Amino acid sequence: MNILCVYVDGGKGHYIPARAVQEQLMEMGHNAILVDFFEFLNIKFIGKVNKYVWRKLLEHSSIEMKFSKKNDQNTKEIESVARILNVTRKKRFLRMIEKYQPDMIFTTHPYPDYFLSSLAVETGSSVPVTYYATDVFTVPMSAVSNNLKRLYVATQEGYDSALERGQKKETLRLCPFPLQKSCMNSRKLTKKEARSLLGLKEDLFTLQINFGGEGVGATSLLKSLKDIPSRMQVVIIGGIEDKTRRELDKITESLPSNIEVHIAGYVTNVNDYILASDIIAGRSGINTLVEAFYLRRPFLITELVYTVISSADYVEKYKVGWNADHDIEKQLSIVTQYAKTPSLLDEIDRNFDDIPIKYSARELAQMITDDAVEE
Repeated sequence: MNILCVYVDGGKGHYIPARAVQEQLMEMGHNAILVDFFEFLNIKFIGKVNKYVWRKLLEHSSIEMKFSKKNDQNTKEIESVARILNVTRKKRFLRMIEKYQPDMIFTTHPYPDYFLSSLAVETGSSVPVTYYATDVFTVPMSAVSNNLKRLYVATQEGYDSALERGQKKETLRLCPFPLQKSCMNSRKLTKKEARSLLGLKEDLFTLQINFGGEGVGATSLLKSLKDIPSRMQVVIIGGIEDKTRRELDKITESLPSNIEVHIAGYVTNVNDYILASDIIAGRSGINTLVEAFYLRRPFLITELVYTVISSADYVEKYKVGWNADHDIEKQLSIVTQYAKTPSLLDEIDRNFDDIPIKYSARELAQMITDDAVEE
């Protein structure tokens, strides 16, 4: 089977699941090709603008909240763009279908979900377009499209939100979360083993501050640690730019001797750093959050963007973390409490058993191919 896995190059949240499913499809013997949506339609300049704007919005979360909320509640804009693309990109779409001869298009972003399914209908193409909802805990209005053959979502909450927003029930599938291979196959190390592997103190309370693949995050929590009396170590990971690293170095120098800071930056063995940590703090990026669920580490949400507000509700519903969005006093209080008495984490560990998410990129890959054959 020929399958196009279409993502948007705007952040790791949409690329990682597309790649995870593509890898599994290839291992299953299918011909699966990973392609960026804007390249697929030959509108790469718009893709660059989209990536730049999204990154700037992440740097200013209060503006992002207003911008994304407005876009989510108003579908007129995406409908207007679809009409334009149906006219201007129709020939390009048909050429790409002729080039790749796909049996199915699998997408991980609302843009290719909505626009490619619309183009398929406009051109009379029989190629089914399917979408995996990367927001997981909710499905944005911009992703709701009954031109889709299937909409896959990994939580009941996400499934229900899609249904409430108008997605036809017969197109919806509750599916496993496509955990990337490096995490799914990670060695089940103890905290001490993981810390030893990473050159950290084996018996010291460990806080991870995660800046994500884009390296966008706040430094306020690190600054506030000067008021914590307990000994602890802090590990900072993510795609940290030189300017941010200099700021982190300066903050580190000002902290008292009971706080050890290790700036690891971008790493490929994120799972080892998760396993080494007692608490993970940062933006609630969906992949990082769900990987923390899988590896049973509580998540302290320090900043929220609009698209993942529902993830904070999920964390608190299952008591596997805390929503302290821009509340530095609450963040500091939580870290102080658990650094002083790490045994309190045992109760949180038991709560991970209650999370109903199933984890398997391979099972999702099998599901989408089975559904394609049924068509």
